[in-house]
Amino acid sequence: MGEQQKPIWTCLMFNNAARPKAYFTMWIMMNQRLVTVDRLAKWGVEVEKTCVLCENEEETAEHVFIQCSFARGLWGRLLNWTGKQIDVPMTWEHFVQWCIIHGKGKRAEAMKFKTILAEGIYGLWMERNSRVFEHKSKTEDQLVKEITYITIVRTSTRFKGNVSHYGVK
Repeated sequence: MGEQQKPIWTCLMFNNAARPKAYFTMWIMMNQRLVTVDRLAKWGVEVEKTCVLCENEEETAEHVFIQCSFARGLWGRLLNWTGKQIDVPMTWEHFVQWCIIHGKGKRAEAMKFKTILAEGIYGLWMERNSRVFEHKSKTEDQLVKEITYITIVRTSTRFKGNVSHYGVK
């Protein structure tokens, strides 16, 4: 296989308390290998191209996780939990750089961010799949609540606290 350069986003994988399936989904996403509609179309598969989360744009990985209005609302609420108002970038390259800035290191905030990132990616991907394959959907509130609870359970006690403080009602 030869020498391969280590991806710049590997710092997001270390000390990540997310569930293994969330961690793995994030790894696939960072490698840009999730099977989204645009990838299926490139392979010659005929599929509905509209994003099932917002029903406004064509589905790409960049759209589902970064540009989609449903995803942006979810990220806004989840990242508000970190105590900062963070504006999620609109392009894939900026998103990866932004994630590295906020997830690098061993600080408690970085560790919490990495877990929220992985669980958020997994939650969005599962919601997308649920809408496509099972014709079931959750509201943004339900998904935020689910991801927040999972993150609280999976992280150390220093992150635990009053759940209502974190935007979960």
